[in-house]
Amino acid sequence: MNLTRHIKGKTLGLVDRFLPVKPIERPAEEQTLLNRESRRMHLYYSRQCPSSISVKRYLERAGLHPVTKEVERADAYRNELVKGGGESRVPCLRICTRSGDRWIYSPEAIINYLEKRLGKLGTCQSPKAPL
Repeated sequence: MNLTRHIKGKTLGLVDRFLPVKPIERPAEEQTLLNRESRRMHLYYSRQCPSSISVKRYLERAGLHPVTKEVERADAYRNELVKGGGESRVPCLRICTRSGDRWIYSPEAIINYLEKRLGKLGTCQSPKAPL
């Protein structure tokens, strides 16, 4: 990892720890629907990765609460990521569906998927900025 990326990761890690994200306020029934949807999502991330932190904060801002799995803390999460998705890259969002799991690796692809999905759920707003 190059020095710039390392410094950016450390800085965003500090921001993530000390500056909480304020989620979008939604009606209770809409938030219940999002909570139900969130249970089907697993976010594999690293506290050292700027892209992972951006995606994590985007999810928090959107009011989604997926299962978070920090791959550097437990080898089981990294093994799960490699076995299921085929790559050991973060961030990765796994969406569990009846037809099987979908693994999305790119931060842009994750955010695009979530924006489309939030639109289909009928939410009036979706957060635009990833951080």
